[in-house]
Amino acid sequence: MGRKEAFIFKVFIFAIAFNAFIYPRVHVVHAQELNVSWTAFRHDSQRTGRSTLPGPRTNNLKWSFQTGDSVDSSPVFDSEGTIYIGSQDKKLYAIKSDGTLKWSYNIRSKIFSTPAIDLKETVIYVCGWNGKIFALDFNGKLKWNIQIKGRISSSPAIAANGNIYLGSDNYKLYAINPKGIIIWAFVTRKYVDSSPAIDEEGTIYFGSNDGYIYAINHDGKLKWRFRTRGQITSSPAIGSDGTIYFGSNDGNFYALNPDGTFKWYFQTKKWIDSSPAIAKDGSIYFGSNDGSLYALNPDGILKWTFNTNGVITSSPAIDSDGNIYFGSRDKKLYALNPDGILMWSFNTGRVIRSSPTVGLDRTVYFGSSDGNVYAIGEE
Repeated sequence: MGRKEAFIFKVFIFAIAFNAFIYPRVHVVHAQELNVSWTAFRHDSQRTGRSTLPGPRTNNLKWSFQTGDSVDSSPVFDSEGTIYIGSQDKKLYAIKSDGTLKWSYNIRSKIFSTPAIDLKETVIYVCGWNGKIFALDFNGKLKWNIQIKGRISSSPAIAANGNIYLGSDNYKLYAINPKGIIIWAFVTRKYVDSSPAIDEEGTIYFGSNDGYIYAINHDGKLKWRFRTRGQITSSPAIGSDGTIYFGSNDGNFYALNPDGTFKWYFQTKKWIDSSPAIAKDGSIYFGSNDGSLYALNPDGILKWTFNTNGVITSSPAIDSDGNIYFGSRDKKLYALNPDGILMWSFNTGRVIRSSPTVGLDRTVYFGSSDGNVYAIGEE
């Protein structure tokens, strides 16, 4: 390369660099691409149930951790791989990735909901059946707690600004700031067991036992609501195009447009408590109390079903390979490939209501009503 060509090349490189500095390319990265942790019920605030990590290809038991009562709560884990899960023995457990206890905290109330982790604030939120909400640091030290009226089985969702949203059986959805101060409460007509989902614009979606799915602005004002013919305990999930998916106890699984208008529904044989998971290709998976796991195309057309011998209230998790993991009240955790073919199952001592999470090192974590937390992974 001659001097003239070298000079032109340097000018060209400088121009590219200068242009990139002055006019940086805006690249919006969805939380799903970044989050290798599983910090909340259904993985993220959109409640997709989809991990960026691969799951186990075999049903090898890595370890089990015994609590003092049934574990209906679902596990979450932080960026270091510490697993957090609640038990009906009234304790929140922090378990190391090797299955040994890191610490536990007694909240003096049964725990049915799933804790949520705020990685920015380094805090874990856990809710008691008695209506108490606790904020703990990563060492298990109490930061604050507050009491609301009513019992809590709804799992908290954390917004981008750190606000916490959760439902209660006193007919309300609460908004709480990171300091533990209630910002507002939105009143429905019946219990709120559904765990809220939050879209990228900050709109909060949740179901109520009054049969409505609600869309609430971040200031607590109603955006819209949609009526079904049954109670809604399923947590909604939000697709990449803004579609809202959820099940109802009328036996139907619904898809709504972002403005709350009807898109389609799919009918199962019994009511639906399980929350949906959304795959990268847009496929939707959910369980029904008829004992089947359903796979639907984004247009609501059935792809396949997989039958178990028990009611399915556990919500499915999807790994980065598209494999699906879920529990059944037939005491088994199931692993299916994207075509609905059984890869393996794992039997526990009692029914499984806990929803599995996909963790590091090809490991799936879940709880069972036999009181154990299980880690299933590869050798």
